[in-house]
Amino acid sequence: MTSFDLRHESRSGIEMGLEVGPQRMKGWPYTDFATGWYVIGYSSEIKPGEVKPAKWFNQDLVVFRTESGQLAVLDAYCPHMGAHLGKPSPNEFGGGVCGENLMCPFHGWLWNTEGENTDIPYRPAQPVRARIERKHVRESDGIILMWFDHSGGPPTYEWPGLPYYGDREDYYPIDTTVDGPHLAKPQFPFENSADPHHFQYVHGSGLDAEFDDYTVDGPFITNTMRLVFGAGREESWLTPNGPVKGYVDNFFWGASLGIARFRIDDLVCIHMPTLTPVDDEHCIFFSTVTGTKEPGDTGDVPQGRSGRMMTAQHWQIRNDFHIWQNMTYRVRPIFTGRAEQTRYAFIRRHFDQFYPNPVYTGQD
Repeated sequence: MTSFDLRHESRSGIEMGLEVGPQRMKGWPYTDFATGWYVIGYSSEIKPGEVKPAKWFNQDLVVFRTESGQLAVLDAYCPHMGAHLGKPSPNEFGGGVCGENLMCPFHGWLWNTEGENTDIPYRPAQPVRARIERKHVRESDGIILMWFDHSGGPPTYEWPGLPYYGDREDYYPIDTTVDGPHLAKPQFPFENSADPHHFQYVHGSGLDAEFDDYTVDGPFITNTMRLVFGAGREESWLTPNGPVKGYVDNFFWGASLGIARFRIDDLVCIHMPTLTPVDDEHCIFFSTVTGTKEPGDTGDVPQGRSGRMMTAQHWQIRNDFHIWQNMTYRVRPIFTGRAEQTRYAFIRRHFDQFYPNPVYTGQD
């Protein structure tokens, strides 16, 4: 994983979030997490033969990759006598990945990626029928996703990966930062797609954004924002020839995955800012960014305007965290006009359907 030192420490997403503070989000109305796909790390963080402990959604889990490269996420505890499967013996006597299985460090029982017992070393060819709960996981574009369903159901949609424009060879490799835990909710970054007025005060833009209506296809929605980049300045590193009217295409899957695609002249920057819950209140923040290569650049190290834009996206979204971590959530905010009310009502009702106790049903 690429280390990126901003104002936060960048660490492994899989291993973070094991201890958090006592804060709570005031006013939050939902009783459980939203159903959907969530980022839990990056493929480069876990090599074949590695196993790591993790905590997501109030659950102790174990993430491992078999020797052949298959990734799996299981409940952390062995059904036999409760040993933690993500804590191999420090003396290298027991535990860890063993071929295509995960070994319990206590008695050497072997468990496959489906959570099935495949062998008990002192009772050969007589595995037990007990199973460990497994999680649905996917890897796409170097990103690890895990499915959460508050009713325990299987995935109801798939994530297509980062929606690049054109040939992927024209983009720099993804750049990533991870930090937290933060007092925030997964849908918060995506509510920005309904808010034209915060850009000036939180992100330093010169003008409010203009919005298109949302387009809906099941759990997937999209809309486009129009902004003037470099407004009020004769030139900037992003707009050396003066202000430019650009576009931000927003893509959302459920209430848990979202991508913003910036189009500024010939520059395209794709940012995936996602928050994944550790417990009822706190999330780990994953920032995944890529951009089109500078003209004539054949390397993989971001350069020029594109490289600076990728860097800017990592820290711009963090300006929002100061707001989120100190606010109370207003289920029914005070709106300043019909357009603002319509956008917010739409996006919140859309997210509402993924929670076990919808709160906007029947509201105006």
